[in-house]
Amino acid sequence: MSEWSSQPLADAIELIGGGTPKTSNPEFWNGDIPWLSVVDFNTGRKFVSDAEKKITQKGLDSSSTKLLNKGDIIISARGTVGAMAVLDKPMTFNQSCYGVRGIKGKSITDYIYYLLKEKIAELSQISHGGVFDTITRDTFKEINASLPPLPEQKAIASVLSSLDDKIDLLHRQNKTLEAMAETLFRQWFVEEAQGNWEAGTLGNVVDFNYGKTLKDQERSGSGYPVVGSSGVVGFHKDYLVEAPGIVTGRKGTLGVVNYFFDNFFPIDTTFYMTSKIQSDGLFYEYLLLKSVGLGDMNSDSAVPGLNRNAAHAIPVTIPPSELVSNFNNFCKPTFAKINTNTCQIRTLKTLRDTLLPKLMSGEVRVRA
Repeated sequence: MSEWSSQPLADAIELIGGGTPKTSNPEFWNGDIPWLSVVDFNTGRKFVSDAEKKITQKGLDSSSTKLLNKGDIIISARGTVGAMAVLDKPMTFNQSCYGVRGIKGKSITDYIYYLLKEKIAELSQISHGGVFDTITRDTFKEINASLPPLPEQKAIASVLSSLDDKIDLLHRQNKTLEAMAETLFRQWFVEEAQGNWEAGTLGNVVDFNYGKTLKDQERSGSGYPVVGSSGVVGFHKDYLVEAPGIVTGRKGTLGVVNYFFDNFFPIDTTFYMTSKIQSDGLFYEYLLLKSVGLGDMNSDSAVPGLNRNAAHAIPVTIPPSELVSNFNNFCKPTFAKINTNTCQIRTLKTLRDTLLPKLMSGEVRVRA
């Protein structure tokens, strides 16, 4: 460790501020340059490859936003603070985030990503405002960073990146597999739908059940996943729903339908589904729910919400039970592969998160 240097994090990085082109000027928007906000990269994954909103070259030239390079880091600084990702291609970003890159001859950007990841807990304690709701430039001056020589930085980043690269590959495989299943669903039940199929409603196929309120302090430890609108938000020793299961948001983020292979405990911001047709695997129900546009059914209240009765009333065509059974059997290998990949992702994440503090502290050394 004697060759490691200790210095303020601000001295080891280049920090870049973002901005927003005038929203009132249509010439600045709907171009081909991705413009990042935290919703685009608050996924827990290392890489971000696109943004919901795009700006034009005019918008870039006429505002304080900057174009980050592929491989640069984006970190959220306000609101949802501390979310991070590495850019998969050049992108711009808003003023609620910082762009971060290493300094040539001093730090490697990929090493800085893992250093920041390990320092997020410290940032949460000293961020200005007394609560973890703001990161300023001064915050980076107050974080002490230990930097090994460049060859060792590269070696450490290589070890951790190999795990994240495998995790990203498995996520991409799962996305492709699910897209294939969605294509099959459209073929079987939309393009080849028969005129004599029964007309019904979504409520004839599934029942939307309210999740159960669970105190924050109970969402910890080991056990079964506790599921919110944004995904798994903790664990509980008991479970409410036996896998396989389906959850969708009731408040806030709507239209996202999640399939769970493990037993889970949904909380009060979710609906969990029970099938009325009792199909094996619930693959048909899951893909049907993804296809009906639940995200377009926001209530008129200030907080977006999904009305249970309105969801039940969505008109659908109900295919013969034998066809649903055949479809589920056909999809079993696809979802089995998704499950295998998901388990492997979980294992790799655990290994990465175990190694991270040991490598960043020098407790575990790697050959440069």
